Amino acid sequence: MPNRVRLVLVSDLHGSRAAYGKLANLPKIYKYDIVVLAGDLTGKVLIPIIKVGNQYITNLFGENKIIDENELSNVVKAIRDSGYYAYVMSKEEYDDLSNDSSKLKRLLVNLMINEFNNDILKIRDNYRNLGVKLLFIPGNDDFNDFVNSIRDVSDDTIIYFDEKLIEVNGLVFAGFGYSNPTPWHTERELSESEIKTRLLSLLGKLNRNELDKTIAVIHVPPYNTMIDQAPKLTNDLKPVIEGGVMVMEHAGSIAVREIIEQFGPLMSLHGHIHESPGVDYLNASCCKKKIPIINAGSEYQSGILRFAYLMIENGKLKDKLLTRG
Repeated sequence: MPNRVRLVLVSDLHGSRAAYGKLANLPKIYKYDIVVLAGDLTGKVLIPIIKVGNQYITNLFGENKIIDENELSNVVKAIRDSGYYAYVMSKEEYDDLSNDSSKLKRLLVNLMINEFNNDILKIRDNYRNLGVKLLFIPGNDDFNDFVNSIRDVSDDTIIYFDEKLIEVNGLVFAGFGYSNPTPWHTERELSESEIKTRLLSLLGKLNRNELDKTIAVIHVPPYNTMIDQAPKLTNDLKPVIEGGVMVMEHAGSIAVREIIEQFGPLMSLHGHIHESPGVDYLNASCCKKKIPIINAGSEYQSGILRFAYLMIENGKLKDKLLTRG
């Protein structure tokens, strides 16, 4: 292992073209060796733009708008920068998609794949020239059809490692891109028992010396920590407000916490809960040491890139900086 490895953690970009663009250019500003992208790669919503004569009709962030050809590119940019997918269509196409949910999903997945490939190509070109590597996993919000299309996206610069162990710059990275159940019932959710079984299988392949240089990259953070606090929701998925303040609750995974404490890796990197950027520590039962756990947070809808800049020296986390831009 090199004496020093500089690492950047980002997560939950959710298809935001602005955030991906900033990630592509980040090594021109900060010097680092590795970027870890810890899941939720794609956006969640398709916004139709219906062409009617020489005008276009759309709903932009809750506001119905009629725009002309000169405004179209700016509207598409605003949609993409916010992590949504714009698609120009006829009224007939719109009616057809409205009545066929499977066709709508196929269109959305194809847009996800195309946009992700475009974003990742820009990152690859910039990073390859600078000798930087991007390691990435999907998250619970990424559709399985999308994930299946990117499993083989790996080369000398871009490396997919969900449920895999890889070695880069003398460090072992263990990837796991699922979450415990959420109120949104997304496709890549698992029960706590299944999370534990899979993580036991993954990390159980490593001996103590290997674990001491292992960075776990697990999309969902461990339960009851400073990095897993999310807004408490009502049954209709609205935030609970008490005394004018949004109520927060712990939403991480119990199994993830148990696994980190049991195996005691060098550190554990997370995403999933946008509102809880920070650094916390867990006590490892295996070897009497504190394990840094880190969540960079996310503000993708505003086109903001949140990230954690981590300095590893002699096999330990030497320094850290959480920032945004």
